[in-house]
Amino acid sequence: MQFKRKVAGVLLLLVAGQANAQSPSDEAPVSRLRLFGQNGVGMVLYTNTTCTAEYAQKIRASGSLGSAFGSMLGKVKNESLGIAETDTSRGLKQRGMILSKAYFKEYPLVPGQPVVVEAGMGSPTGWRCDRLISSVFTPEAGKDYEVALDVDFSGGVCTLKVNQVAADGTLLRLPVQPAGKHCGVPADQPGQGPEAGGQPT
Repeated sequence: MQFKRKVAGVLLLLVAGQANAQSPSDEAPVSRLRLFGQNGVGMVLYTNTTCTAEYAQKIRASGSLGSAFGSMLGKVKNESLGIAETDTSRGLKQRGMILSKAYFKEYPLVPGQPVVVEAGMGSPTGWRCDRLISSVFTPEAGKDYEVALDVDFSGGVCTLKVNQVAADGTLLRLPVQPAGKHCGVPADQPGQGPEAGGQPT
């Protein structure tokens, strides 16, 4: 029910944002975004913004108390809008850990309005990324995307991967930019960009 309310809210913003510019006959198709989460991983979506302090909506896809308990107990469910399956979505079992079931949620986006995805990780075993990682990109009409936080424990790297999803599930890495806290101020977060990352500690 909570997911449905969030999707409805985003759709209402989409309609409000396009009503004055387009008639029903020439409305552009929406974009869609898949975000991956699990217990110990925080993943937040900020809409219509290039920073994390000013935004239209803040959507916590992973890291809320409810999603954390659901992931810990293995009860959390995927919530799909129909984005094609990818190697990432098919590999949820490989992403999971003890008391941390991996899952995904999909959201509609307004084409042409930038969004910020911010992620961090702190596992029950003590592993964590040394800082929050955030990236900004602008979705195109009719295109699908997915964002996942990958943690390489052996190599000591946390990477926020932002990809476009083709109709056949092929992934195309996007040339994203780091997002700062305040809009109009250059982000000072070394190690971000196309391979946005930090060090797990």
